[in-house]
Amino acid sequence: MTEAPDETKPFPPVPVTRRDNLMRLLDQLEHETGDGQVSVRDVLELLGPRAFTPMLLVPCLALVSPVSAVPGVPSFLSLLVGLVAVQMVFGQTRIWLPVFLLDRAIDATRLRRAVGVMRRPVAVVDPWINERLTWLADKPANLPALLIFCTVSFLMPLIEFVPFLTSTLASAMTLFAIELFARDGLFMLAGYTLVATGAVLVAQAVSLLA
Repeated sequence: MTEAPDETKPFPPVPVTRRDNLMRLLDQLEHETGDGQVSVRDVLELLGPRAFTPMLLVPCLALVSPVSAVPGVPSFLSLLVGLVAVQMVFGQTRIWLPVFLLDRAIDATRLRRAVGVMRRPVAVVDPWINERLTWLADKPANLPALLIFCTVSFLMPLIEFVPFLTSTLASAMTLFAIELFARDGLFMLAGYTLVATGAVLVAQAVSLLA
């Protein structure tokens, strides 16, 4: 006789693949930010004060989206990324940001629209994400990438004068952020390739000015 299922037992957990991590992060941002104005403080409270890698990833995704075309947005996002990266370099356990950054806010409707735009590249990247070469996400192997975050972020106003350099380095930082978030070392290696491309662009710009 077949035993009847015990309806009091909880259902087994549904396995979660790492391939939908980026999309689920965007879902969280879109569904839990509410209406009205959404500040950096709200996002930090949503993600958690220890959520260093999401606080790197979200601004980097915005940097490579049409949102970055708004004047002042790239510098603001870069400053946010740089401050988070510096704290990761020094091993801080909680994110600290100055009040003027925490209070910076945008309309919730505009944020949801930006998230919708970011879904397109994320939908392309997500299926390729897997845990591999995970040691690249940990210290000391991740220090070169974190230092690149710091350097590029704080020099972004100068970098913008070199054609194509801003988009190249922003893409590299996005790949680094994906690696740190999803622990996929192939994205870190791809990021270093773009950094090398950026170095070539800088050398060409210097030779033209010489």
